Amino acid sequence: MKKTLNNREASVLPKLQPFFPQAGMASVARASDRDRHPKAWITGDMIFSLAEQEVARGPITGHYTVVVEDMEEPLFVLWRAQNGAVLHRSARSTAIAFDLSEACAGQRWTSEIAVQVTDAVTYDTVVSGTFVQVLVTSNRLLERTAWQLEGTQAMSERQLPGRTSA
Repeated sequence: MKKTLNNREASVLPKLQPFFPQAGMASVARASDRDRHPKAWITGDMIFSLAEQEVARGPITGHYTVVVEDMEEPLFVLWRAQNGAVLHRSARSTAIAFDLSEACAGQRWTSEIAVQVTDAVTYDTVVSGTFVQVLVTSNRLLERTAWQLEGTQAMSERQLPGRTSA
C-alpha cells in the first residue's frame, strides 16, 4: 500500500527543468585541445634508509622534481609536504627537509608530498602526489651490513678467474 502512495505522489511532482538554456550553448573545448592529456608526476628520493645517527643530526633533506607531459610553458608550480619544509615552493625542482627527530630504529616513517601544476595558456591543472618512506635503522645494523658487503665483494674477487689482487 505504501508503495502505491509513493508512486502516485511521484507522478504529481513537476518534472525538473534545467536552469540554463540548452539551445545556443557554445562548446568551450577547442579542437586543438581535444587530444591533449596533461600529466604530471614526481621523481626523487621516495624510499631510503637512514641510521639513527644520521636522523639525530637534524632534518633529512630529499630532492624532488616534477615532470610534465602535454602542458605548455609557462607553468605555475606549487609544492606541499605533509611533514616537511619545502625549500622552493614554486620551482620545478625542490628540496624538502623532513624532521625525523622522534623516529627510532626499526621505524618506517612515511610522509606525503604533492605538487600542483597549472598551464598558464590553457589553465589545465594537474595535482600529483606520492609518499616518501624512510626506514630508520640502528647504527649496528648499518655497520654489520657494510661488513657483509665487504666480505661478499672480497669473496667474488677470489672466485673470478684471471683476476689478480692489487
